[in-house]
Amino acid sequence: MIDKLTNRFAAKLDARERRQQQLQRQREHDEQQQALIDPRVLPASAEGAPEQLELALEQPAASAPAALVSPVVMPAARLHGEAYLLPPLALLVTEQSPVAVDESDIAEQRKLIQDCLDSFNIDADVGAAICGPRVTLYQVNVARGVRVGMVSAIGKDLCMALSAQSLRILAPVPGHDYVGIEVPNRRAQVIRCGGVLFGPAWGQAKGFLPVIMGRNIQGEDVFLDLSKAPHLLVAGATGSGKSVCLNAILMSLLYRFSPEELQLILVDPKVVEMNVYAKLPHLVVPVITDVQLVVLALRWLINEMGRRYRVLAKVGVRNLESFNSREPSAAVVLDDEGQPIPAKMPYIVLVIDELADIMLSSRADVESGLARIAQMSRAVGIHTIVATQRPSVNVITGVIKANFPTRVAFQVSSQVDSRTIIDGKGAESLLGAGDMLFKPPTASRIQRLQGAMVTDAEIERVVEFCAAQGDAAESFEVIKQAAPDVPGDDSELADADDDAGAGDENESLVRAAMEIVIRDHKASISYVQRRLRIGYNRAATLIDTLEKRGVIGPQLGSAPREILVDSMEAAVGDEDY
Repeated sequence: MIDKLTNRFAAKLDARERRQQQLQRQREHDEQQQALIDPRVLPASAEGAPEQLELALEQPAASAPAALVSPVVMPAARLHGEAYLLPPLALLVTEQSPVAVDESDIAEQRKLIQDCLDSFNIDADVGAAICGPRVTLYQVNVARGVRVGMVSAIGKDLCMALSAQSLRILAPVPGHDYVGIEVPNRRAQVIRCGGVLFGPAWGQAKGFLPVIMGRNIQGEDVFLDLSKAPHLLVAGATGSGKSVCLNAILMSLLYRFSPEELQLILVDPKVVEMNVYAKLPHLVVPVITDVQLVVLALRWLINEMGRRYRVLAKVGVRNLESFNSREPSAAVVLDDEGQPIPAKMPYIVLVIDELADIMLSSRADVESGLARIAQMSRAVGIHTIVATQRPSVNVITGVIKANFPTRVAFQVSSQVDSRTIIDGKGAESLLGAGDMLFKPPTASRIQRLQGAMVTDAEIERVVEFCAAQGDAAESFEVIKQAAPDVPGDDSELADADDDAGAGDENESLVRAAMEIVIRDHKASISYVQRRLRIGYNRAATLIDTLEKRGVIGPQLGSAPREILVDSMEAAVGDEDY
């Protein structure tokens, strides 16, 4: 009996010693990994960090990779006088899967391509292969005197010979003397947003407003400076990766800017996509899900754009970057409204997750508002990111395309949709799930990228970390107080059918619209809006007023309204006119 108890006690001591050794090895491993972390990323200071931030890190850190258990943060600006800490990389998954391409697969596919070329008597040799995260590019060297279009002509035959889902032929590859054939890999590499943010390329990314786009076929991380874009159009079919792309862009912004350096306006007609960001202190207003509020948000941005231009003119600088980097003035400088000019102004990024639903209800207002912002807002730090799953000409109009030079095309169903987005074919051959064609603002060459992935759980952890340091917007009063296009109130104009009840200013506007309609024989809302240079809602109210006064007839289907009078004298009377 004594021997049995002695053996049991000795076994417990051995087990305890093994556990202590295991814990010691784990601590040493964590310290080694912490020493390898990018020197740009500094550990959190125990003195300046609020208590609630430490509690917010306990749960996510448990599910993070073992190499990044210790919270890592970057110093940022101050929020309301207190130190604001950027989210640590420990909140994101940073593990990257290797490129899953076997040498035997490459040799086999190279032989199949060569056999297919030989069977069609095309004098060409298959050269080197470049393995990317999603596709492998095979270089085809065409002999002198052979048209490169012959390789493109057998694209379907190559696809069948390789048993590929789809393939893309670049005839030739821009800037090179060979034809490229992109063949899907049998196993795709998953690109993690955390891995890109943890990589050295992110620390070397140039620009004032860098965002993550993805990884190219050479294995290089590609970033976009949103300040030079200056606006981004994202389009593709359902499930192709648009929302994940927007999430990666937002994550890259949250990991670099504090709420005093960046403000966001998120528009989500689908209600569920952007709801996870509702607690962010970066938001100007809560996440917008009502289509009617989008017009108010655009109006507020236009007013803010004008105010910022006046401030820049007052200070004597040309853009927001020069304004924020100027030497602070000792004397207080007031703007036109008598308010002190701040030392710095934040960037403002408008993100619209689904443009098609908004265009269906308020096409004219949204299109004109986006065009005006896109044309003039670059210098004052206001940028827009617009996404849609319906890349048709009714949604991506010529006005929008002309003002959004930077575009991303995900998988679409036809060449027509591809040409609508990037002015060329190729998007119909993409593989989906983050496979994209990226058209930079300056370079003419379109790049094929694999987008970075970020999960809902990672987004929630980052948002909770940011929300613990500041309050989110709770009302829409900021955009509801935006001034209308011209002085006056639409409700007063709606009652302008009674001369006694309308003001002189409203009555003059009604008469101006009446004169235009009678003279030009055009009684449409958009025509009155363009001629008088007013907003869509005000022009619609004017048309309703003219109908009540008997100047024009009612709207009957798609036919134009009938003009019921032929002169201003008949409309208002000889004495009044």
